[in-house]
Amino acid sequence: MSREPQWQDGTRQIGIHHTRKVAANALRGTFGRWLARESGHRDMRLLPAALGAWASALAMRAMLDEDRIAGTQVFAATMCTGAGIVLLVALIAVTGWVRRTHPGRAQPGMRVAACALVCIAAALTSALATTLDIARAASDPAMRMTRDGPALAYVDVRAQSPPLRSASRSAACTVRAGTRAIMKDAVMVPSSVDVRVLLAEPLCARIVHGGGYRMRGTLARTSWDPHVLQLTVDDEDAAAAVTVRRAPWWRRAVHTMQRRFFAVTEGLSDQGRVLVPGLTLGVLGQDAPTDGEPVNEVYATRLEEECRRAGIIHLMAVSGGHYALVGSFATMLCALVLAPRWVVAAVRAMGVIMLTVVLVPSESITRAVIMQLLAVGYVLLGRREQTMPLLLWTSIIGVVTDPQRAADFGFALSCAAVLGIALVSGPVAERLRSWLPHRLADALATTVGAQVFTLPVQLLLQPEIPVWSVPANLLVAPWMDAATVCGLASYAVSWFMPWLGFALAWCASLGTKSIELAAGAFGADASGSTVAWGGGVVRLAAAELIVLLIAILLHTMADVARTRRPSAHVFASGAAPIAGMRLWCADTRTMLTSMRWRMRPPNGEDGSQRSHRRRTERVWGKGP
Repeated sequence: MSREPQWQDGTRQIGIHHTRKVAANALRGTFGRWLARESGHRDMRLLPAALGAWASALAMRAMLDEDRIAGTQVFAATMCTGAGIVLLVALIAVTGWVRRTHPGRAQPGMRVAACALVCIAAALTSALATTLDIARAASDPAMRMTRDGPALAYVDVRAQSPPLRSASRSAACTVRAGTRAIMKDAVMVPSSVDVRVLLAEPLCARIVHGGGYRMRGTLARTSWDPHVLQLTVDDEDAAAAVTVRRAPWWRRAVHTMQRRFFAVTEGLSDQGRVLVPGLTLGVLGQDAPTDGEPVNEVYATRLEEECRRAGIIHLMAVSGGHYALVGSFATMLCALVLAPRWVVAAVRAMGVIMLTVVLVPSESITRAVIMQLLAVGYVLLGRREQTMPLLLWTSIIGVVTDPQRAADFGFALSCAAVLGIALVSGPVAERLRSWLPHRLADALATTVGAQVFTLPVQLLLQPEIPVWSVPANLLVAPWMDAATVCGLASYAVSWFMPWLGFALAWCASLGTKSIELAAGAFGADASGSTVAWGGGVVRLAAAELIVLLIAILLHTMADVARTRRPSAHVFASGAAPIAGMRLWCADTRTMLTSMRWRMRPPNGEDGSQRSHRRRTERVWGKGP
């Protein structure tokens, strides 16, 4: 039997190894190509857990009845036991898996099991938090007092927001508050539930965010949500209201800042009075308390409705934009002094806290605050921020800490907008930059991405689709950052330099003028600016499909423009003139900056001519 040479045996082994490698790559297929393009900004491993937590919170709110206290408490005890057992098993299983598995070598089945355990743990934790919250509210004296209908009561409340103008005709202003005690059988008993307080005109100027007050009024449950209480204090009961505890000094200082800022904006035009407070604090001018002449109610209502039909009403809700500006400014200051990472993280966290204190509370601000504080951890570790993990952890933490946020439209719209921007805007902007200027491509991609997931939530609020929302947002996008900076600067200085605050507010009103123009151009016609879209699961799914098709169409158009772009040596006739003009400007600037300029002698003879003349004289001698 002949033996093969050693080199042939080695060649065969190399060939077998190569064949196995090719087969493994072929089996990996689409998953391998997706893994190669994986980005931390689109890490969606926690998305099922976040959706499970949100869905379980909503399901518990729909299933449990606050009026059945005994059944709710039994169910809460059962949920506590079940959730504790599942969380303990999940913790032991994941800990053992991490200790015994090398990084990147886990089997697919183990990965699926770990993901399922995390989803179940998140859903049970959210359900447990919701059940405990409902059980606590069911046993509260204020909820039991209103079980059979409205009741007249003495209630100690703590204001959780500044007073704002009320849309109800039965009150002048409204305040978000939390109960501290309620009188029952002539005795004040502890209470702790959220309540919406409707106040008469004499009380609106006395309420300060953070203060404690004892009021007499009609306590009842709201018609749109039986989990929410409403306390109505009319003119007769307003005289009986007393201050139990003054607001902290820093709350009183913020209250003074807000009143001075609203007083400064009274000197602006009508659109400035309405839009500048809305863009800066999230409070429209007609809703802000004022001591002077109120805003023209007809104009303010018409402008708000036109903004809603044009699809730009979201600009009046403070969200992540303010915090992004503050974070960028803090990072720039720390970079100038070469501060270490822990200083940058501390400065950013302090900026987030200070901005939160001076803004009017809302659920969209809560989402931005949690997300920004979690992002400080990335800065402290020296890593780049990843939007998707931050958003998913924010939604889970927000729903678990306060299960009522699961049913809040402001929190849902804010999370859905960030989710769409994180998943859709990046790839769409990358394609659009091949045939549009970068700023326009980014603005268009951000608008489309934000509407991908917010449209179904918007249809639950109002069954209409704004047709011209994309061009309206493109029209106002270039001016919003400058207007926001001017508005915040005016808010910061108006309390001690009103003249400077007015000048900055006037500059902000120049930027908000674009909002008025866009609202008038795209939202004035009620029939042509919106499309009626009824409710139902099928219609909501159809609306979502339309937005996804628009995003796919933009993606395809950009790919077609990229494939039809001529080669690099054909410069004059290009399908992207913006790119050609940008390249020409860059080459011209490089050429001019790289040239060496020499000063010409006074007699007009340069250095080369002088050296040539001297060489000639040396060889031939000087002339006669």
